[in-house]
Amino acid sequence: MKENRLKSRRIAEGLTITDLSRLSKISTKVISQTERFLIDPTEVTKRKIVNGLNTVKRSGEKSYEFEYIFPRTDRD
Repeated sequence: MKENRLKSRRIAEGLTITDLSRLSKISTKVISQTERFLIDPTEVTKRKIVNGLNTVKRSGEKSYEFEYIFPRTDRD
């Protein structure tokens, strides 16, 4: 399963899984399973999650980039 920084960044932003679910319009189940490396969601789903994380960024703060949250690996 691919690594990701989703859980650490969600917690750093002060979000619960439910909060991120609402912001990204992705189920809590998918977010939880992604954080625990049980599933590797589609790129579209991952982008929705990153967009949800970015909605809580304050004006002037740098947005999260897709590849920071979901790094690509050579093992694909």
